[in-house]
Amino acid sequence: MKKIFLVLFVLCLTGCGNKDFTKTCEVEIKSKDLVNKETMEVSFNNKDEVTNVIVTRNYISDEYSSTINDIKESASVYNNALLKKDGVKISISKDEENEYEVKYYLDVPKMDEDTLDIFDLQKNSVKFFNKMRSKDIECK
Repeated sequence: MKKIFLVLFVLCLTGCGNKDFTKTCEVEIKSKDLVNKETMEVSFNNKDEVTNVIVTRNYISDEYSSTINDIKESASVYNNALLKKDGVKISISKDEENEYEVKYYLDVPKMDEDTLDIFDLQKNSVKFFNKMRSKDIECK
């Protein structure tokens, strides 16, 4: 009986399963004719493994709709190449004259190193958040 309590005690101390946590990192870049906002919602577990990431890229241009059109054309080629990669799903959430928003749903364990580099990701959450901090990007 004492062995059972000991095993239960040890399991309680170490945790019985993976618990998921989420942090959001945001970057906003403004130029005279474009606002580019990127949000990364990073899910990770208690083993410091990044499990899923949702990257939202939003582009807004009040004056120059041709800028948005250029972004759409460029994103089309970029997205078609990414769709062939494992662990990547893409959704266009806004496609308007002056605003374009695309979401990338990333299953990080399935992604290869080249695809991780495209999104500036790491499989280890501690390394990823340290990298963001070194770039002065705050993740909450």
